[in-house]
Amino acid sequence: MLIIFILSILLYVNTWDFGFASDDTMMITQNEFTKGGPEGLIKILTTDAFVGYLGEGKSLLSGGRYRPLSQWIFNLQYSTHGLSPKLWHIQNTLFFAFSMLLLYITLLKIFRRSNPQWTSLAFITTLIALSHPLNTEVVANIKSFDLLLSLVFSLAALFWSLSWYDTHKPIYLLGVFISLFLGILAKETALTFLGIIPLTILFFRAIGKMEFSILMTVVVASIASYFVFRIQMVGLPESIEVAELLNNPFVAASDSEKYATILFTWWHYIQLYILPISLTHDYYPYTIELTNWSNPLVILSLALYITMTIWSLYQLYLTVFKRKLNSFVAYGWLFYIFVFSISSNIFVSIGAFMNERFIFIANIGLALIFAHFILLFSKRFLHNTPAILYLFTIPLVIIFGLKTIDRNHAWEDDYTLFTTDVLVSHNSAKCNVSAGGKTYEKAKTEYNPMQKAKMLDDAELFLKKGIQIHPKYVQAYILLGNVYFEKEDYNLAFKSYVQSIRLGERRDAPSNIKSLGLKLHNIKEYKSSLDVFQYYEGEFKSESEVVYYIADNYLNLNNLDTAIIILNNLIKQDSTYDEAYNKLGEIYGKYKNNFSASEYYLFKAYEINPKNASVCENLGVLHGIRGNAEQSIYFFEKALSNMKKPNAQIYQNIANSYLALGDKEKATQYFEKAKVVQSNNQ
Repeated sequence: MLIIFILSILLYVNTWDFGFASDDTMMITQNEFTKGGPEGLIKILTTDAFVGYLGEGKSLLSGGRYRPLSQWIFNLQYSTHGLSPKLWHIQNTLFFAFSMLLLYITLLKIFRRSNPQWTSLAFITTLIALSHPLNTEVVANIKSFDLLLSLVFSLAALFWSLSWYDTHKPIYLLGVFISLFLGILAKETALTFLGIIPLTILFFRAIGKMEFSILMTVVVASIASYFVFRIQMVGLPESIEVAELLNNPFVAASDSEKYATILFTWWHYIQLYILPISLTHDYYPYTIELTNWSNPLVILSLALYITMTIWSLYQLYLTVFKRKLNSFVAYGWLFYIFVFSISSNIFVSIGAFMNERFIFIANIGLALIFAHFILLFSKRFLHNTPAILYLFTIPLVIIFGLKTIDRNHAWEDDYTLFTTDVLVSHNSAKCNVSAGGKTYEKAKTEYNPMQKAKMLDDAELFLKKGIQIHPKYVQAYILLGNVYFEKEDYNLAFKSYVQSIRLGERRDAPSNIKSLGLKLHNIKEYKSSLDVFQYYEGEFKSESEVVYYIADNYLNLNNLDTAIIILNNLIKQDSTYDEAYNKLGEIYGKYKNNFSASEYYLFKAYEINPKNASVCENLGVLHGIRGNAEQSIYFFEKALSNMKKPNAQIYQNIANSYLALGDKEKATQYFEKAKVVQSNNQ
């Protein structure tokens, strides 16, 4: 037990300095309910698991997901120590170590043999299970604490079931009921222990009809209680048609392609368990290509699963009715099949072709098969059971362990994860877009111009690849527009944002287009800025700020009359928009030499917002032109007090006003201030 615990910690201690990554965003860092305190706890109980991230009335997957126990723990952790990833990573590692201890104890309880060979079988199975690299996503990704919690409670339910069967003490039935109920509340995978518990009893205990009936009544009652509780809290699961490729990878597939591809993924799971080399967190379209029944691996997978399942069920029949010696291979296979069924894409859509974490618990069955064959080989050829620990198990655990430690590094943060896994998931739209998005974010903070340019080029390539795979990937166009914006290719940025809007994006694109229009205005690309703002006004509701910049762009394009008309219409629509009055005052004073009209509009703007520095500055200029130097200084000083960053011109204007009053000393002071500001700006 000490070896199991220490080894579990050592394999994942290098994750303790990692940050949040992948689905941590959805369930922790950007989940409104996780960060919602006591109110969040209530919301977690009464809503689908994704609502805290997506918002009310939104769901990613048909049937929804309900995992209040793990989300409650996330909420309590956030309340006590905030977003401190180290503590969360340590928790995952400790729970993993505890789950492996519980697995070992439960296997010993299952086998219930005095022969050291069965102790070795439990020990080797646990060593293989804990060291396998397919576990890395579950332990290194904080969000997957839900699976660890589900495993702990599921194993506890199995342990208490065996304890009841062996002792008939009612307290163990209570343990079964509570553990299974909590396991399902952590994650729905625990539902599969409705099959695992009776399977274990049938294989490894003499059947007593009364005992078996009582136990299964408790198991069914626990599961029924979960469904009653869930329905009371969130209602009946809603079946929705998911038409988005990233949440339904089979949306463009025929039924024939769908089931052929599902069978291919089943083969891939077995292949990854035997040879865990090319690991990735991303199996979205099209990391796995759609395939058909002409693919020999599809037929091979079908043959393997059917043959092994029929043979295992026959072994179960022999065990129950013929008192034949238990078949560990059959039990291991059926354990794998039962747990895997919920993530197989046959009964419930999992939203992806496959995922390594989906067989985290199921892999215990495969570990048992591995361990059994190691024991069998040792018994037949070495005639010395303990030798297996040295000749087979230790090298295997070392190989698996080194791969696990190495794979952990990919989970350091989102940037590392996405840019690492895109090498494996190179045909995944989601992984390419995620890699592009995080590379863009990293480029924005890069000071080296050459390195920044390279990162932006890489981000562009990732995003284009994502769009090539999934032409309707809305977020990809938003991110690509952002990359072009950063590269100062504003025309392509505009085209990318427009394309995202055509595909129905209404959350990020509007603000991005406004930012683009402002940027073009600031760099004096007035015609392009005008096109962007006019598109915005035509596509979305009219906004005062947008209308104002349309007018200002017309002004800068020397179309004064159009600017005046637009600004007057804006005032009619929004009589409190001070910038419109200010701009009219500026136009009439600067371009029309109509100082009376200018004064009227500027004072209207001043009445609305006396802290508008631009309005105060314009009033200072107007009074200066009219020879009212004292009023001019008053408004310039007021403008200065409201400016975030004073400019040299306003100091010069104040200096000129003091000259007009004959105060050369004050004028000199402000001329000096103007020089200092001008020098600093240069």
